[in-house]
Amino acid sequence: MKLNKKHAFVIIAIGFLFSIPAVTAANTGGAVIAQDIGEEFFFDLLENGAEVVFTAIDEQGAPAVVYGQLGVPDEQLALDDPMYDGCAVMALIATQGELLEYVLDLVGADLFNFTDGGGGTFMAQQFGEGGFDVGSIFDMLGTDFSLLINVFFDLTDAQAQTQMAAIRSHLHTGFDFSFAELLNLEINEEFLAGLIGESVDLPFTSINLFIYQVTNPFEDAVNSVLSVMDQSGFIGAIDPTVFTEARASGAGLLAVPDMGDLMDLIEGFGGGGEPTPASFLLSQMPDLDGPLAIAAAGYIGNQILSTTSDELRIFEDLLGKSPTDEVNGLSSGQSLVAAFLPPNMENVTYSPSDEPGNRTFYDANASIVFWNATGYTETDYIINFDAGDFPPLVTITRFFDPETAIPGGSTQVTVTVTNEGTEPVYNVSLVDDNIAATYPSSVTVAGPTSSTTATLPGGGTLAISYTVTFDFEGVYAFAPAELEYDYGNNTFSKHTHVDGYTVSADPIGLLQAMFLDGMPFTAVMGGAVALGAIVNIALMARGKGGGTYQV
Repeated sequence: MKLNKKHAFVIIAIGFLFSIPAVTAANTGGAVIAQDIGEEFFFDLLENGAEVVFTAIDEQGAPAVVYGQLGVPDEQLALDDPMYDGCAVMALIATQGELLEYVLDLVGADLFNFTDGGGGTFMAQQFGEGGFDVGSIFDMLGTDFSLLINVFFDLTDAQAQTQMAAIRSHLHTGFDFSFAELLNLEINEEFLAGLIGESVDLPFTSINLFIYQVTNPFEDAVNSVLSVMDQSGFIGAIDPTVFTEARASGAGLLAVPDMGDLMDLIEGFGGGGEPTPASFLLSQMPDLDGPLAIAAAGYIGNQILSTTSDELRIFEDLLGKSPTDEVNGLSSGQSLVAAFLPPNMENVTYSPSDEPGNRTFYDANASIVFWNATGYTETDYIINFDAGDFPPLVTITRFFDPETAIPGGSTQVTVTVTNEGTEPVYNVSLVDDNIAATYPSSVTVAGPTSSTTATLPGGGTLAISYTVTFDFEGVYAFAPAELEYDYGNNTFSKHTHVDGYTVSADPIGLLQAMFLDGMPFTAVMGGAVALGAIVNIALMARGKGGGTYQV
């Protein structure tokens, strides 16, 4: 890999994007690792590979965790194979729950959105005066989906199709990924001219964009991403189920077969106007060349630390390590562990501790513990603190009875808050009133959708139960139920995840209605087939399956 060292830190910064959920949960966006690390250190990460564990604990004792590898997956993916010639970037992501919402909440729209800053940029010309809202993509996809995206440039359509088929075959045979095509598109000047009604000068001959649904179940997709990684180092002590069973989780890989080719493409876009954060990052990388790969898996978890907690074991508590297993760092490359702590965690000590050897580092002001675990074997990486730093364990759950319905049918929704601790919490407020506002003409709600109590003692519960009746078939999205409570002069909040509720058509009733309406049999069957095709295409984009659709 031919890299200009002065730009190497930018690649590391991009790699840190995989730790965004951890930084979000800890609310430590202004924190920096203050250890004196020179350029040679970062460049070594790119040359020899690295693995990182980022963990964060918020003030309620809820964790967020990311495990990632930088550079190491290159050999596994065979990025120097001719099948990648002309491939600018390949990205695969599998996600469930609200993981992407955490990412967007942290970075904001300005980093990713393509909007016109007043300088007549290329992006504004292509996406219109209003720019492009990246959030609209996630609104279409939903919160749970698995996608493979490949971009080729300056190839004939036949070449791009052949090489994409070879890459899919390699990912299938080598890592058990399976795919279904969603989009196969060649973009050139003729295509855009027909689309917008006027000629456009492009800095490339053509771009081929391929988007596939990863048809593996989420658990299998996560395990496939983990299998892409180098199997030495930390990964031997990690239980993959911590990523697949969390309420918000995801896994993915980003591969750039040749950074020099990608930079050439980006520079060709040019454009004036005010610089953006994204354009600044890209402008720092003109001299990069060679392949680069990043693979990562992460999750946002429920509260695990409470009033009685005084210790956190990074691998055992957060990554599913067996108490009898050991944690091994890479023998080459770098193995790093970083823990972001909330300000309410006091009198922190940690082990192992080796400041003289420049192996460990703690910044009390920034609330960061940092270990260089390269080449070491430990039973775990442990943080100790005062008992009572965290509030009691309070849980919130939502259940549906029955779990599915037909048009005209109903379900009883029950939301329960439980104080699992021994100390009371105060000013408890529970609200779950979004479904009627989301679908004002499709549902009827009966019963209380909110409740409050001044005190919720240890072992106590607060619950609401209401009935929702559905007029039409579809997948109804229940927004999170929201909880707020006070403890120790602080206000805390929690919520359930987004729930999709399926209302399926009654097949017998539907057929009876069709015949009573006098619909010809052939027309009914033809319409049903066409509707089914449209529905399933939409569901593939959402990572769903079956005969339902988003209402």
